[in-house]
Amino acid sequence: MKTNEVTLYSSNISQFSVNDFEEALLNSMRRYSMKHLPYTEEVSEENILDALQKSLQICHLAGINGNQHFKKIFIYDADVHAVQVDWRMSKKGLNLMVMQSPQFNERLARWLCELAD
Repeated sequence: MKTNEVTLYSSNISQFSVNDFEEALLNSMRRYSMKHLPYTEEVSEENILDALQKSLQICHLAGINGNQHFKKIFIYDADVHAVQVDWRMSKKGLNLMVMQSPQFNERLARWLCELAD
């Protein structure tokens, strides 16, 4: 008489594939970059980076992983043959950057009013 064997299948999901999926999901949420900020042409790069640092600090203090909302990227500019640093941001990250703006103007005031609604 033949006996049946039970075959065990592992339900372990590869951590690599989970990380890839999570990163793809986060990348799809980071739709904005520094060019989407309404005030970048009127503010120094130092002030923009200060607003970025404050936004990352807000995430940290609020217990939010800043990597979910901000990602440093490098863009090659063929015209000047140089690599420039930019940041990809989620909507929340972009709004945090706007709130940390060191200068106010009409466009920024409108944006802040929209955020308040």
